[in-house]
Amino acid sequence: MRKPGIGSPWLRIDIKGVRDLRKRNGFLFFSVLLLTALLLSGCGSRAEKAAELAGEPAAAGVPETGSASAEEAAEKSTAAGELRIEADGLSTEPLFIDVEEDGTAMQVIALKDGDGKVRLAFNTCQSCGGSPYAWFEDLGDGRLQCQNCHQTFPLETVGTAGSVGCSPVPITEFTVEGSVVTVPEAVLKENTGRFENWKKFD
Repeated sequence: MRKPGIGSPWLRIDIKGVRDLRKRNGFLFFSVLLLTALLLSGCGSRAEKAAELAGEPAAAGVPETGSASAEEAAEKSTAAGELRIEADGLSTEPLFIDVEEDGTAMQVIALKDGDGKVRLAFNTCQSCGGSPYAWFEDLGDGRLQCQNCHQTFPLETVGTAGSVGCSPVPITEFTVEGSVVTVPEAVLKENTGRFENWKKFD
C-alpha cells in the first residue's frame, strides 16, 4: 500500500486540521484568560464602589460592628460644662466614658439595667478612693472588679443610691430628656477630689 507523501491531499487535510485545532485552542485559552481578568477587575471595582458609597475606604479586614463607642455616645458640652450621653448608645454592657473637669481626668460608667433604666456611676471605688488603682474593670461576666482591692461588684447595682463599700460612686443627679442623658457640671465638680490620684502612678 502506498504511503501518503507530503503532497498527498489526505496529509494536507490532516495537517490543516491540526493547525486549525491549535488555533481554536489558542483562541479559547486567550478568551478564558481575558474573561477571568475582566471578572477580577469588575469585582474590585464593585468593592471599591460599595466602599465609596458607604463613605469608607476600600481596605481589607473585618469591618467594625457593635454598639457605639464611648466617644460616639457621649460629649462634654463646652457651653454649660455638663456631660451629655446618648441613651440609644447604652446597653446592659458598661460603657466607660472619659471626662475632664477643671483639669482633672475622670471617668463615668454608663449602662442600662434589665428594665432599660439608665444607670450612672463614677469609675472609682467608694472604699479605695484616693488610691491610684481605685477603678473598676469589666470582667465580662456581669461583674466589675476593683483594681486596688480586687473585690467584685455586680453590674445590676451600678448607680443605685444604696450601694456602699467597695463599689463605684453612684451618680443619682442626672436628667433624661428624649434620648439624651445629662449630668450637670456641678455633679462633676463635686467629685473631682475623688480622682485626685486616679491612675497617677508617679
